[in-house]
Amino acid sequence: MKMGERIKELRKNKGLNQSKLAKAVNSSTAMISVIEASKSKPTLELLTELSEFFQVSTDYLLTGKEGTNEISAEEREILDVLRKDEAMTNAMIEFSRVKKKVISYLGGYTKINAQDLESS
Repeated sequence: MKMGERIKELRKNKGLNQSKLAKAVNSSTAMISVIEASKSKPTLELLTELSEFFQVSTDYLLTGKEGTNEISAEEREILDVLRKDEAMTNAMIEFSRVKKKVISYLGGYTKINAQDLESS
């Protein structure tokens, strides 16, 4: 699959037409059209905008392969929930801050699994 086809697929998955995508990434409908038709490649700036808008790596847009920052379906689901719920996002951020402080206060920790607890 070519880059233009990937962009078109991502756009359609979001339920957008070319005009709405163009507006969202500060481009023109004509530019989106020629990119999706693989008649032109986006500028570096537009590639970055598309990457951020679709929340995929530039590697994915260029090659169809995710880089080492690939996330699982479960992680993507969590991110989608957090994006929709600001209160939940803020709670998770605060929890992370408190956890870091506790770990720092305790001087670090090692993960303990249930079997370790049973043998104690």
